[in-house]
Amino acid sequence: MNDDEGHDQWSDREPPTRGPSAPPTLRFDPLATGLGVFAAVAIPIFVIGYTRPSGSNATIIVIGIAAGLVVGIIAGLWVAHRGGSVWRGPQL
Repeated sequence: MNDDEGHDQWSDREPPTRGPSAPPTLRFDPLATGLGVFAAVAIPIFVIGYTRPSGSNATIIVIGIAAGLVVGIIAGLWVAHRGGSVWRGPQL
């Protein structure tokens, strides 16, 4: 038996700041976020405008690309403003 029975050996240990056992730090690249949001918004609208039964509609396609561009830029700027950290609350 150990002298420190009843004492949890892991209770007073803090997780390391680096390495595989460190808690993850979620940082997002603003450019990648902006491109992803652009694609998520523009592609469905583009497909709807291109595959309409009555033929493709250039207006819908342009609106989809413009909306995706605006929302992608806003998302990228927002992530850049927050330093890549989207969630500043406690990490689970």
